[in-house]
Amino acid sequence: MLYLADPSTPAARDAMACGLLGPARPRVVLSYGMGADSTALLLQWIHEPRTRPCDLGELLVITAMTGDEWPATGRLVAEHILPRLREHGIRWVQVARAGATQADGITILDDSRAPATVHLGGDWKLSDEMLAAGTIPQVAGSRKCSAKAKGWVLDQFLAAEMAGRRYQHVMGFEAAETRRATRDAGYDTAQRTGSYPLIAWGWDRRACEDYIRSVTGADWPKSACTYCPFALCNTAGRERVLAAYRAEPAAGVQALVLEHIAVSLNPRQGLAAGERLSGLLAASGQHHDVLNAFTAELARMPWKVYDVRRVIRPRADDPAKAANASRSIRAVASGSRDQMITILRKLAHAGDAEIENDYGIERAWFRRRGATLPAAEHFFVAAPAGPEDKEGPGFQTAWQAATTPRAGSDAQPTLPLTWAAAA
Repeated sequence: MLYLADPSTPAARDAMACGLLGPARPRVVLSYGMGADSTALLLQWIHEPRTRPCDLGELLVITAMTGDEWPATGRLVAEHILPRLREHGIRWVQVARAGATQADGITILDDSRAPATVHLGGDWKLSDEMLAAGTIPQVAGSRKCSAKAKGWVLDQFLAAEMAGRRYQHVMGFEAAETRRATRDAGYDTAQRTGSYPLIAWGWDRRACEDYIRSVTGADWPKSACTYCPFALCNTAGRERVLAAYRAEPAAGVQALVLEHIAVSLNPRQGLAAGERLSGLLAASGQHHDVLNAFTAELARMPWKVYDVRRVIRPRADDPAKAANASRSIRAVASGSRDQMITILRKLAHAGDAEIENDYGIERAWFRRRGATLPAAEHFFVAAPAGPEDKEGPGFQTAWQAATTPRAGSDAQPTLPLTWAAAA
């Protein structure tokens, strides 16, 4: 792990002697997320030559566009960063996923020393994947969404760009993010060395924001997708995001649509750490414009009736706890919202199913999840079109095992240990 410090210090002179900063030094790549931390780092290098790890003309700045960054961030970068990149001939590469799968590769949106445009919309957006899957990013576990939309994209470009050459990969982790730096350093290879200047300088988020303000006069936000659940995990984050939705109503509408679809297919979903963003906005009393625009968008969108079945299996080490889930989603009708609700109710009546109205989301329940595992649930729901028909691996075997009691026994069925499931 390399904490890149002031080159006038003894530590930096030692690094030069080892070839890290001298003539044989590796190339320097800055992962620029466009948020406050990496922006402060880039501005410091531009305005304070003694802190630079290399000449600005040798620096490679790279950004992976998720397609769903806050518009305000794009405007700030266009106003304050693009002119400085052009002035100093700094190379900025903007890349994005090219499609739904890794086989689709990546798109180089721009590669220039005189960039004129922030390609905030990317190519294949992370929200495209969320919509097709009928889900939203999950707070639990690793940040798979970031790995897919950013990490993998950057890795693909750098593998081709570096062609085996050594490079310092500079990350804008601030002083309170030493755990992230340690985790990132675990990806180091003989070719790649992670570098974390802000940690070496002792700059935390407040220091980064203060420095940016002193240089540009602007208040700079943290980088995130407009529907990022991690930003809604604490009070300060919620206040920041809810204020941003008031300023950017369209961003709030997009987040609400994604959440509405995900909740339609799984009532246990929610963007605010399991809570629903729709509830937070309604309770605030300050988001009437966002909520009204969201209602209008739901009425405008095409809808479908989805047949949703899900199986939850027990953990091998603790049968009382859930392990993973596999689901089957299949559209059975399409049309307007009113048409789909009518069809849903007819299906429920024909099958003598219970109709549930979950704050405007109607589901016809044919089987509810039991108290023991494995558990199975089955319902039809009317929801905006977007999710693709999909059946998890091993679903049919899992469904049969979870819904068919063993002959001559009242015991719950068990799933084969070889069953592999996708959430």
